Order: sequence, then C-alpha cells, then structure tokens
Amino acid sequence: MQLILALLSGTGSHVSSCARTGLALLFTVRLFSVIIGAKTIWADDLQDLSCNSSQVGCHYQCHTKLSPVSPFTLFMLQIVFLFTLSMTNSMCEHSLRQAGANTLWKISFFNMLAKILIEGAFLFPQHMLYPGLLRQSVFKCDITPCEETVVCIMLKSQQKNAFVLFMYTCSFASALIGVREAYSLIGNIVPPNGVNEI
Repeated sequence: MQLILALLSGTGSHVSSCARTGLALLFTVRLFSVIIGAKTIWADDLQDLSCNSSQVGCHYQCHTKLSPVSPFTLFMLQIVFLFTLSMTNSMCEHSLRQAGANTLWKISFFNMLAKILIEGAFLFPQHMLYPGLLRQSVFKCDITPCEETVVCIMLKSQQKNAFVLFMYTCSFASALIGVREAYSLIGNIVPPNGVNEI
C-alpha cells in the first residue's frame, strides 16, 4: 500500500502522510480524467471545430490559430512527466534504502522541488497560450488560405472548458501542497548525524 501511495504521490519518505495522500488523490483524479477525456470530449479536437468555409486547409489553419497547442496535450504531458518523476524517485529511494537520513531528506526535498517545477512549467504555457484559461467557443478567422473571414464554432466547448478548469485547479492545488511541504522539509533539516534539529 505504501509503495502505491509513494508512486501516486511521487514523494519521498520524509514527506508528511497528509501531503502524500493529498498528492496521490490529485494525481489519481487527473490520471482518470485524462483517460476518460481522451475517449470522450477530446477524442478529435480538430473535427470539433466547425467553420463556415469549404476552402482546403482553412479549417486546419483556423484550428491552429485558435489552439496552437491543445490544452489536453499539455495536461497529458504533465501527467507523463509527473509519473516519470515518481518512478525515478521510487527507484532512488529503493536503491538508497540503507543510506543515511540526510541523503533521504535531500532526495525528498529535491523531488518536491521538481514536482513544483513540473506543475508550474505546464501551468505557465497554459496561461500564456490562453490568458483566460479558456478557448473561445466562437471566433472569427481570417488567416490564409481562407478566402474571407470565416466564423468558427468549437463544439463541446462547455465540457472542454470544464475539463481545463478542473485540471488547472488540481495542478495548482498540487503545486501549493508542494510548496507547503518543501517549506516544511526546510524546517526539519536532517543534520549529518541523522537526528532532526529542534
């Protein structure tokens, strides 16, 4: 059970059980959301964009203009990076089980910093690409090769926006837990003799 919790939370042995449980829950929820979303609302984002133009290439270029990088792709990559970090952390802790408390503390601390950076590294481009976090459900497109300004409508926009807000909130919550835990770890630095300072 502890191994599963460690894998899902991606945290080291020095992280509090409360933080571990919270991070594991948030990761699990996001993982299932991505799996379900891939088969339902995000099955074909390009085809979900309907434009009133029959010009070859117009539809594709309008989709690219609206969404240079799919929000779903960003969240999926985030999950992959987080799980890779979790696997790496588990292998490091397993191979260094006999190491001193100071070494395990360092692994836990730097792993938590890495988690915060991964969460932030995917939240930032999401915010830069979509300042309001959400894509327009209706927008005008006048990009080449469209013969004129066309109107495009994003189908399932409400479901997709709800998905983005949910995933963004989970990611932000995970980052906050990470910051709190990193601060807590700094306050409980393990000295070379392996005894916590008071």
